[in-house]
Amino acid sequence: MDDNTAAFVTTDRRLLLAAVIAWLVVAVLGVVLGPPLGHDEAAFAVSARGGGPPWVYRSAGVTEIARIGVLLGGEAWQLRIASALLGALIVVGAYAVGAATVSARTGAWAAAVIAGAHPMALRSSELIGDLPATGCILLGIAVLAGELSREDGPRWRFVLAAPAFAAAFYLRYASAPVIAIAGVAAAALWWRAILRRPLPVIVAALALAVLLLPHVLQSLAATGKLFGILQVSSKMPRRAYAGEGLVTYLAPGNPFRYYGALVAPLLVAGLAGLARPPARWRPSIFLGIVAVGQVLAIGVQSHAQPRYIFVGITLLVVLGVDAVSRFAPRPLRVAALPLVVLAWIGVVVTVPFYARHLSEARGPLVAAAAVVRTDAGGERCIVVAKVVTQLMWYTRCSEQRLTAPEKLPPWSLDRKTYVVSVPRAMVAIEAVLEPRPALVRELAMPPPARVWRVVPAPTTPGL
Repeated sequence: MDDNTAAFVTTDRRLLLAAVIAWLVVAVLGVVLGPPLGHDEAAFAVSARGGGPPWVYRSAGVTEIARIGVLLGGEAWQLRIASALLGALIVVGAYAVGAATVSARTGAWAAAVIAGAHPMALRSSELIGDLPATGCILLGIAVLAGELSREDGPRWRFVLAAPAFAAAFYLRYASAPVIAIAGVAAAALWWRAILRRPLPVIVAALALAVLLLPHVLQSLAATGKLFGILQVSSKMPRRAYAGEGLVTYLAPGNPFRYYGALVAPLLVAGLAGLARPPARWRPSIFLGIVAVGQVLAIGVQSHAQPRYIFVGITLLVVLGVDAVSRFAPRPLRVAALPLVVLAWIGVVVTVPFYARHLSEARGPLVAAAAVVRTDAGGERCIVVAKVVTQLMWYTRCSEQRLTAPEKLPPWSLDRKTYVVSVPRAMVAIEAVLEPRPALVRELAMPPPARVWRVVPAPTTPGL
């Protein structure tokens, strides 16, 4: 290695380290300033605490992460510590993919861009599986591309792709399609390399099957089907029509706001760069197939959220960085570092405002939960509302999600019953009571949330 090469390696490692630190700074701010738990966060927290519904479609891996927070004390910031640390895997994964498919320099710049991508970084402390799962998939993809690109075929380290993909699956069941796409694309592009040394690939496939066996057994026990949990999970994200998400991903309105100030142009550059791939073309085409495949698979099945396609976004960022390095004029490449720093500063400045916005949006619900918990006084209780996971966590009551009044079960006589109305999930108490006569007392609390204590009539004369 000559002096120039050594300097480049050092710069790349420093840039990667800076990207990881930058990501963790934002994550720590998110933990410290974080709002009350969101809908999905509360669901995982309830599952970790125990006593909630089965929710088999919720990823078991995130429940285990939430269990760490419950053991630490169960406060929102404690619940988010483990996921905030694991979320940094996406930065490391971006570097690994770039280094395996193009160069260490490309990987380092891709990592730096991801660290300043606000749709990702602002979620860096949330108790959800999207970011850790994306990081694990990226590491698995890096192993596939790096090992299969070798002239003498894959080495035994190829087997490391199995635990990476398995971890991604347990952290987010919706990882299954992109893992399958990556496997099929790799086999199609590098079948000669696989035939040259098939044993590591066979062992990796068997290892992945063994690692996924607990999920299959759980699925059989819960649904009676090998892939029953995946079938249930696939029906959870709402959609107005088939392809709704794809329409949004392709025409998001303001792509800079939707994907990130630097990410949006790099997505376009990455796709354009596939028209003129480098001489070592297979890795780039592989990344393009997986990225576009995920967008299509998720976009057809679900409504759109950037977090659903973080893998595709990151892979296109890697391709975009490579395209810019090959085709962009020198002034643009010189401006890369200031632009990356500005993007990260923008995220840091945004964190307090973002946390405040979420706190204000969730404040009425948390206030209503506090009123219910005080009135219940530790006795058995049930909350009836249109949004229930946060109420379950903060009240420790069981729940009845209100989809239509006629679907309510008979009023319970052995527990205190509360009806909760909050903004964006308003409940008309008269409609709820119509099929179930009861005595009602509204509990005192500041608007806009409202809470009613309900007692079945005429079995109880009063409150």
